[in-house]
Amino acid sequence: MPPLEMLQEWEARQERVRRAWGALGLNARIETSAGPYPLRLEIWHLAREYAIHADDIEVPMTARERQAQLRWRVAFGLIAAHEEGDVVDAVVDGGHVRLRRGRREYDLDFETFIAFLTNRPQQLKNPAGRRLVRQLGATG
Repeated sequence: MPPLEMLQEWEARQERVRRAWGALGLNARIETSAGPYPLRLEIWHLAREYAIHADDIEVPMTARERQAQLRWRVAFGLIAAHEEGDVVDAVVDGGHVRLRRGRREYDLDFETFIAFLTNRPQQLKNPAGRRLVRQLGATG
């Protein structure tokens, strides 16, 4: 399938999903591969996936947009970790996250903390950040 045709098909499918979910309302539950799930949280999961892949291809955004994106990714990452049963002892403090692992505390910028939460140290351009995330247990 030609790329333009594929893009158009994807956009049409996305439009149908947005309309259907909009009609259901945010408090609805939808069927997922994991069983019935709150639509509100499914939207967060999809937004997180889109943000990860936007990072992969380095979608341009302003510094303000990037900071807002990182802030909600941190907030959602903590929700998702809790939902998956992972204990993450972390506190958001301004533009950083204080992460406790064992007896140590780490002061991480949002990008480094997200790389830790998503097990994607390769996302970081800074080699020291990648090493730290691997030291914290990420295997990606």
